[in-house]
Amino acid sequence: MAFKVLSDDITFANINSDNPKVCFLHGWGMSGKDFSKIETSFEFITIDIPGFGKSVPFNKSLSPKKYAEYLYSLIPESVEVIVGHSFGGRIAVHLSQLREFKKLVLIASPLIKKNNPKKLFSMYKTYKALNKINLISDAFLDELKNKYGSEDYRNANKIMKDTLVMAVNDDLSSILPNIKSRVNLIYGEDDLVVPIKVGIDSNQIIPNSELTIIRDEGHNMLRSSSEKIIEIIKKWIFCIYLS
Repeated sequence: MAFKVLSDDITFANINSDNPKVCFLHGWGMSGKDFSKIETSFEFITIDIPGFGKSVPFNKSLSPKKYAEYLYSLIPESVEVIVGHSFGGRIAVHLSQLREFKKLVLIASPLIKKNNPKKLFSMYKTYKALNKINLISDAFLDELKNKYGSEDYRNANKIMKDTLVMAVNDDLSSILPNIKSRVNLIYGEDDLVVPIKVGIDSNQIIPNSELTIIRDEGHNMLRSSSEKIIEIIKKWIFCIYLS
């Protein structure tokens, strides 16, 4: 497979061949490299979303919709499939409103807002204070960190903190019924960051969608179960591509 690196943050492979063309959009705190095992099965483009990987960060915070508007110009017209993980899945949905793709694969994507993030952050600070005076355990506090993604917030700079807040507040429930692409929703059975209930509800809202639940997998299934994900995506994309 021939690779063409346009810059440190964008890579193409055989984008002009006759096989399905796939664009991969990674999750928060990740990069295009997280798709490295999957992308070799397709003609692809990977993009390090600005603020992550080797990309040049923006000097202001952006909503997922604004990210989509920026990435729109970078994705070749020949691309027919968008695969988005988590944060990348949010962007993929917004991209589908700018241009119709044949297929979307949304992996562990928080498409429906389930909780008020301000209340969650306030709750976390309260529990952290209780932990300091030994009223709750370290294990319980760690579970809260994993469940509500507060570590991402703490590790981000001011611009990315504001970006994360906008992302968490990005409720796509009103957009999902308008998606015209065929959609495969992939969720981990044990995901504490984006519970499978989000996938089940999204599946009911998106007209032409199907839901795949991966047993014994959590939010970072791209890293922990890449071979399984590869097979699911390959079979689905090539099956739909030929139909």
